[in-house]
Amino acid sequence: MKKLKILSIDDEVNFTELLKQYFEPRGYDIDISSNSTKGLELLHKNGYDVVLLDLRMEGLSGEDVMMELKRAGRKIKIIFITAYSDSGRTRRRLLEEGAYAFLEKPLASLKVLEDLINKAAGSNTQRGNDDKDTGR
Repeated sequence: MKKLKILSIDDEVNFTELLKQYFEPRGYDIDISSNSTKGLELLHKNGYDVVLLDLRMEGLSGEDVMMELKRAGRKIKIIFITAYSDSGRTRRRLLEEGAYAFLEKPLASLKVLEDLINKAAGSNTQRGNDDKDTGR
């Protein structure tokens, strides 16, 4: 079975390190970037199945990164993970623009995120009870 390739772009270094510590021992190939510009460079250089994006970062926002990927014709599943909340307006808009899911920090569990990543990558055919969390 092919290893899933994940990229996490988030300016919270502790959060991206936590993701790396969780996913690598479970057999995932995960790269992390605390800078959106460098993260975008990784995206253009490497192939990823799923991208985990923070919404609010210095420089390019997560939304900017998503739009750049769309302009480049890249069909990568994007899961936003953010502490930003505005009564769901941004969530609805980003899902309409093509994001796969939108989760709010703090995450309920990394297992829920793992299940969502597998589902996004097409390796998990069962639908869990993440409808409320993802907006799907």
